[in-house]
Amino acid sequence: METTDALFAQYAEETMGKVFYFCLKKTGSSHEAEDLTSEISLCILQALRRGAQPVCLSAYVWQIARNRYRLWAIRKRRAGLSAPLEEQDGADAFRAEDEVVNSEQLALLRRELAFIASDYRSILVAYYILDEKTADIALRLGLSESTVRSRLFRARRILKEGMEMSRTFGRKSYAPEEITFSASGNQPSGLPWNAIQRKAPKNILLQASCNPSTAEELSMELGIALPYMEEELALLVQATLLKKEGSRYVTNFVILDSECQQALYAAQCSRSKERSALIDRLADALLPKVRELTAMQSDMSDGDIKWFLIPYITDFCIKQERRYTLEWPEKRDNGETWGLLGYEQTVLPANTFVGHEGRILPEAEFWTYQICDYGMKNRRGEMDNDEILLLTELLRSGRRIDTLSELEKQIWQRLDGHFAHAGSDRRAVPDILVFDRASLQGLHDAIRSHESYDDLMCEIERAFDATMDILRSRVDAANLAQLPYCTTMQMFDIRMMTIHDEVESGRLIVPADPSQSTAAMWLALTK
Repeated sequence: METTDALFAQYAEETMGKVFYFCLKKTGSSHEAEDLTSEISLCILQALRRGAQPVCLSAYVWQIARNRYRLWAIRKRRAGLSAPLEEQDGADAFRAEDEVVNSEQLALLRRELAFIASDYRSILVAYYILDEKTADIALRLGLSESTVRSRLFRARRILKEGMEMSRTFGRKSYAPEEITFSASGNQPSGLPWNAIQRKAPKNILLQASCNPSTAEELSMELGIALPYMEEELALLVQATLLKKEGSRYVTNFVILDSECQQALYAAQCSRSKERSALIDRLADALLPKVRELTAMQSDMSDGDIKWFLIPYITDFCIKQERRYTLEWPEKRDNGETWGLLGYEQTVLPANTFVGHEGRILPEAEFWTYQICDYGMKNRRGEMDNDEILLLTELLRSGRRIDTLSELEKQIWQRLDGHFAHAGSDRRAVPDILVFDRASLQGLHDAIRSHESYDDLMCEIERAFDATMDILRSRVDAANLAQLPYCTTMQMFDIRMMTIHDEVESGRLIVPADPSQSTAAMWLALTK
């Protein structure tokens, strides 16, 4: 709240000069104008000292100026003096000043119309801005005239309260926050990603997380006028990312705040070294088994195969934990079952993200771990559908490269030197690991039968317990059914922790040229 001195100083600097010229125009005398200006200024100062806190100082000043001038004119008439020139103009006497005051009020009116609900807003705009009669409004909106009058009465009260209020927009109105997401499941409709690409929906979701909010509250926090906010909210509800409870909106999924993410990181790191050592022991023991089990032999080094084994063993053990689930608790309105987890912007001691991307076709599946550190994220990229189909067919049939059709040769040129190469017999040799169902099952059996498996599962269960306990204390009651899903999603951060431990210990070597590496990529033949 501004002090009296500050408000009066603002008046003296910004408006007093205009008030003097207003008085000069009214009185026609510089002496009279000075006296009247002093009287108006004293009136303003006394009102401020009595505690007046005008929403708009300029409009407040001009209202006082008009009133004091009227009193001055009355005193002149009573004293038998001729009326001032401006007083003789009748209804036009205060036109210029009315325009100033009305423009201030109109600005406030427009401001409030931006934050009033649509049922009231349409009637207010029609009545005050478009100058329509209540009967015409009723006819156009398909309402009874009594309903229009009732809403107009209620809307006036809301509008008056708003215009007398000093509105303060939230921090997100000028400093939108960043939020990231991880999703699981099939998303043929493009959801949720096509609904959360812009800053506005991201910050609406962040504000409504564990905080049921009305459209008006969200408008004020984000500084978005209500007509636009209502549209954004409708889209997010349709995308099943928000749900409406009465007049309030709340997120339909869990967003982890910074404090929660820090606590999760600390809990999962607490025994990371012990867990990573067990995973490494398993990976080293399985290196020869992978070469024995792969459906097609490749020229990959032990180091590259280990880049596959470290995250794969981690994932496999997480999936064996009894509480593991990536099943979303309920179907989306469009029948999809994808899940979503949000992350408020924070800075953790180390990156924890390793993506697991797959391209699934009836004949084969291409999988890759997107390792964000050590220059390993993109490596040689990903195979497209045509490349997967051709490589799968060449490996199954054993065809020679020189038998390819013209179209197949074009596809092979994209594969050659990236994901496969021609051997001395002119047949395709994969530069990625290739498994079939039997060989993957053999790998899983080998993991379970290793002497370190039980100890590793104890470590995984301990991390699962700690993760679930932290999330349970922070997930709101409305989204508590998602707790097992959220815990499972968060457990995959262990992938990157293990990779960090392995690289830092020297047990896992970063390829000399990561951009040319196919480490942690594999093809799974499904037929």
